[in-house]
Amino acid sequence: MRSSKSIRALLCLITVFGLSNIAWAGIPVADTLKSTITGKKLKRGEKMEYSIEWKGAGITFIKAGTSYMRVDSALTWARDRRAYHIVNETWSNPTFSFFYRVHDRIESFADHEKLYSLRYQKMLNEGGYHHQESVEFDQERGKAFYSTGQEVDLFPEAKDILISLYWARLFPLEVGKSIYIDNHTDKKNYPLEVKVYKKEMMKTIFGKVECLMVEPVLRTPGLFENKGRLWVWLTNDERKIPVLMKSKILIGSINAVLKEYSPGITEK
Repeated sequence: MRSSKSIRALLCLITVFGLSNIAWAGIPVADTLKSTITGKKLKRGEKMEYSIEWKGAGITFIKAGTSYMRVDSALTWARDRRAYHIVNETWSNPTFSFFYRVHDRIESFADHEKLYSLRYQKMLNEGGYHHQESVEFDQERGKAFYSTGQEVDLFPEAKDILISLYWARLFPLEVGKSIYIDNHTDKKNYPLEVKVYKKEMMKTIFGKVECLMVEPVLRTPGLFENKGRLWVWLTNDERKIPVLMKSKILIGSINAVLKEYSPGITEK
């Protein structure tokens, strides 16, 4: 059981600041911070593709899978509102699939004007585990309605884990300070703290560029069983592209390395 959990962690969505099964803690986002991104838009057509790499004791990093995130070029509709459609897909390569196949797809529909969640859905295929679920976010009533029948209260303007990454990238991040995101995942509200540690020069697909090293703060047990921390390097510019993610797991460490980037179009 422990080994299967570790492999699942290896190939999961670390590209979106964490896993759907991890609980985060912090404090709610202040209205003054929310106002700093009022009117800002996502880049439609932006796509990021990552190599998921694993390193065990005495073993150099080997590629275990691939993950990508994209914002569709065209807007769609969700809950009678114009929405961004964001997709994250992760799959294991043939070697890892031989003993543990992973193919996950997660989608977020975020309000075009306010960037909060309208709908969230996931299809998970991990080894012998298969799960589908969708969530409707009724922001006016402050409720989340799950396809499994549960009804859960929401933070005001709550965001799922996928739109949370894009939302964080809109902030003017400062070393030594944190931002907080009102996140809703797996029937729970988690104010997600993102700490900004330092500036660091990193070798990337864009050449050697200055990046900000940040950490989503993990407080409670989850897939990493309180033993893992996740670090993310964002380009220190207006784009704030996540070029590298690192974490330790029970059987080694994992990296998600950006291999391809399509910038998309910035709305005016």
